[in-house]
Amino acid sequence: MKQHTEDKHPKQDFQVERIAFFSDAVYAIALTLLVIEFRPPHIEKGDTAPIIWQRVVEMKYLFSSVVFSFILIVNYWMRHHSLFKHIHNYNKDIIIANMMTLFPIIFFPFSTAFFYEGSHAGNEAVIVPFRLTILNNILAGISMYYFYWLVMKKYKQFSYPMEAEEKKHFETRLIVMAASFTLVLLLSFISVDVSLWGVLPLAIYGIYSRYFSKKKTPVKHHA
Repeated sequence: MKQHTEDKHPKQDFQVERIAFFSDAVYAIALTLLVIEFRPPHIEKGDTAPIIWQRVVEMKYLFSSVVFSFILIVNYWMRHHSLFKHIHNYNKDIIIANMMTLFPIIFFPFSTAFFYEGSHAGNEAVIVPFRLTILNNILAGISMYYFYWLVMKKYKQFSYPMEAEEKKHFETRLIVMAASFTLVLLLSFISVDVSLWGVLPLAIYGIYSRYFSKKKTPVKHHA
């Protein structure tokens, strides 16, 4: 039976798990709230299949915005999850930083619904929700990087060390994401269509890290 050392509170591990469970709940609720705007097309008596399919097609912006937001929330959750794999202790600064990572996540359902509403009003109206969505992503990336820096560098005594390759990939991906969305935001002042080229660095890095980067390390088996 493990004995608790004098410098470790008996409930320390449980308290760290509470923070992780609370955070997981926020991510799960945000993902669930994405579908609140998903109301099925109204079907009237006598509607034919082509008419119904046309109404479904008219929801393409809602479908695409929900899928896009879903992918982003899952991506941030994966970063968050990989960090908590290493955290074994905490302090007030770490709790506050963790809450900062959750703040932009709770706005994803709002920005998704706002973007969908703006898409119906034309290019002039969609620019405001589009920029708010991008700002939300920039904030999510920056807050996640700050959380990473806090637990892995400033208070590294509270975390198990992260392998060099994993640390490099973690840092680079967050920096590239934040830089890409910042580029998208800047290019949006030209046009929404042109701004989409801003995600090119993120796409290139994703392809490189998946197929060309020699980042794989041997799996360690513990006895």
